[in-house]
Amino acid sequence: MIIKNLPNWIFIGIIAGISCTEMPSSDVLPGYQPTYLEAVSYRNVRINDDFWTPKIHRSRVNGLRSVFAEAESSLANFAIAAGIRQGQHNQMMASDSDVYKMIQGVAHALHHESDAELEAFSDQLIDTISAAQLPDGYLFTPHIAGDRTERWTDIDRDHELYCAGHLFEAAVAYYEVTGKRKLLDVAIRFADHIDSIFGPGKRREVPGHQEIELALYALYQTTGNEKYFRLATFFLDERGNPARIDTVPPKVDPYADTPLRWRHPFYRQDHLPVDRQYHARGHGVRAVYMYSAMADMEMETQSGRYLPALDSLWSDIVTKKMYVTAGIGTHEFRDEGFGSPYKLPNSSAYSETCSGIGFTLWSNRMGLLRGQSKYADLVEYLLYNAAISSVSMEGDRFFYRNLLASDGGYQRRPWFNPACCPSNMVRFLPAIGSLVYAKDKQGIYVNQFIGNEASLLVKDQPVSLRMESQFPWDGNVSLFVNPKEAAFFDLRIRIPGWSRGNFLPGSDLYVYADTLALDRVFPSIALNGAPLKDAILTNGYLLIQRTWQPGDQITLSFPMEARAVIGHPEIEDTNGKVALVRGPLVYCMEEVDNPDYFRDKENHRIHYKTLESAFERDLLEGVVAVTTRASNAKNEYLDLTYVPYHRWANRANGKMQVWARSE
Repeated sequence: MIIKNLPNWIFIGIIAGISCTEMPSSDVLPGYQPTYLEAVSYRNVRINDDFWTPKIHRSRVNGLRSVFAEAESSLANFAIAAGIRQGQHNQMMASDSDVYKMIQGVAHALHHESDAELEAFSDQLIDTISAAQLPDGYLFTPHIAGDRTERWTDIDRDHELYCAGHLFEAAVAYYEVTGKRKLLDVAIRFADHIDSIFGPGKRREVPGHQEIELALYALYQTTGNEKYFRLATFFLDERGNPARIDTVPPKVDPYADTPLRWRHPFYRQDHLPVDRQYHARGHGVRAVYMYSAMADMEMETQSGRYLPALDSLWSDIVTKKMYVTAGIGTHEFRDEGFGSPYKLPNSSAYSETCSGIGFTLWSNRMGLLRGQSKYADLVEYLLYNAAISSVSMEGDRFFYRNLLASDGGYQRRPWFNPACCPSNMVRFLPAIGSLVYAKDKQGIYVNQFIGNEASLLVKDQPVSLRMESQFPWDGNVSLFVNPKEAAFFDLRIRIPGWSRGNFLPGSDLYVYADTLALDRVFPSIALNGAPLKDAILTNGYLLIQRTWQPGDQITLSFPMEARAVIGHPEIEDTNGKVALVRGPLVYCMEEVDNPDYFRDKENHRIHYKTLESAFERDLLEGVVAVTTRASNAKNEYLDLTYVPYHRWANRANGKMQVWARSE
């Protein structure tokens, strides 16, 4: 464990009052002790699930091959930088990061299935990347292949440190899965170079786009070299330094009206020290990457220093700034970021794919810190909605933004410029095993109901787990617990908020429109075929304390009824409307199923008290559809079909909406 000192300027800033401009969210309850759970890596979990396994397979077979083909010019930049190929760099400044994310995606995919072609391609690509690296460790193709005097001259805009972070993550993953360390050695040389440039007594600057902070922590965990942890801490704690930041725009901005225009420091979360930021502001992806790094630092130091800010930031988002799909980010300030509280327009939602992925990973970290099920509840909503709605069923087309209403014409694409979202999705999907379990000194936490086989060490005892799950279509789950020998330990199984009558614990941003008796939503639970008696529910987890025998089986059956939710009264775009949900799934209507409704939707009202649901094998490769009716003032009725939001736009081009006017 590393205990670090605070920079002197933070104390000076507090005395001067510069960091007292934000107050913690009133929704945060102080005094709850952190748990500091241990993460269980995807490398200890092999997914075997009817819902997720095909997605992971298609991501490897279709998705990775598609993005590599689309990224041909980005791949060529490394060959140009290495002198292997003639030409000029012709991509955006962050294009290196897409290549690194794809390599990380290959590593994650190889954990599940061998793929000699992809591995050989990646090995050859890594050779080229290594050849492009300069002798001093510097590696950024826009300046190596371009003007090398531009190195480290525009930290806010050039994405050098952002790309370095994605290199570090890719290098760690490729080494962990394949055992090959060539890319890891490249990453170490670059990290050492960066450490020679930035830090106390050196250049006191921070990246314009966060990522390197959490990546340096991953590099530290893999190498054991504490200087990477110290550098990650520096990049976090330097933010908000009043001696460096400039809150006054220039009189003449040469980048005016372009993506490179001057922006207030809050755009990149540089307006206050990170541990004094209590409200989510600025660019959504930058923010959640930074919050993830803060959680990593807190997990390492266990100092409690970052917790008040992390608690408040998470609460601020889930109670005021999140879509019902768990997507984040609006376009209110033209910054791909957080808007004003309750300002959540559906048809102009930003809800960037990368922010959904980052929000998932940060919320999982919050669950490790706090040991409360509400964080895993949100991870579940993200997994089945905003975090995967981007990718097509075939795995090779993507959304950049994830709208909640469309008038038609909005379709997935194989590539974007910038291409951050496709390359992010192909590394995210095969790593979801990291979200399933956690553990502490007393036992195991079950966070997600995804079919898998896992191997853990609990109280120095090898324990194998096998989960069979029919989520999200059916609520039946079986968990087989197999310690090597009989052993006493805790098993905590998350009981989702939606199965306890609470759409999302810790938030009233969206609530169920009806009230159901607890026995209609709470799961039935059995141990070795007998009903579990005297169940203990603590922090949203079912706690079972016993001596476990090889072959023990827990079965859970979660009722999944289609229900309507309503938005907070201050969300203008949801007033008088309902959204339909079932278990962890948010639903939507598409024009292809409901043409008459979309021709006259303003005059029809949804009947949300008579919802029915059924599995439709031939619809969108098999989904549970929700049906209901709508009527107009003439008492003319329409039959309506809702499909899971994450499956929309996989058929005919047409209109879509999540929220509908209700009776």
